[in-house]
Amino acid sequence: MLQSWRLNLEHLKPFKEREVLRLESANTAGWQLKRYAILADGRAFDTEVAAAATDESLKRLPEAGSLTDAAGNHGIGFQIIHFAETAVVSPVFYWQWGSVLAQPFQIKAYWDEPTVFKDGVDEIVGCIWEMNIVRDEVKAWTETMLGRSQNPLEQLPDYLKAHVELA
Repeated sequence: MLQSWRLNLEHLKPFKEREVLRLESANTAGWQLKRYAILADGRAFDTEVAAAATDESLKRLPEAGSLTDAAGNHGIGFQIIHFAETAVVSPVFYWQWGSVLAQPFQIKAYWDEPTVFKDGVDEIVGCIWEMNIVRDEVKAWTETMLGRSQNPLEQLPDYLKAHVELA
């Protein structure tokens, strides 16, 4: 009995950092998306897969708002492209109403068709490696856009330049 209990916990392996890459930002259709890639052990970065994830995400995002719109999104956010063990998973997050982080969807492509992205699991916000990036992006938004100036338009370049600490 004890041995079968241990087998059921194999998915709880000790945490191990994953390589995080800063990618070129996507600036299209009014959206400014900072982009990151996470590489699981044995996975390599692929520009075609990353481009497909960004293209699909941009199709799904609402119309970009502006930083001056207090009632909607600001057209500013970030995308994570996670080259994970079983699939490529890509959540997108964006800022709205000044201090709210929205996550409208997550997309996923299985390794047998890594450029064909479909809906991910709705109730999942992200894995621990993705949440590390979210944490750092929240800190960057707080420190640049909400913390230093009465004119956030002047601070936007600082936010767009701020990136997560890479392992």
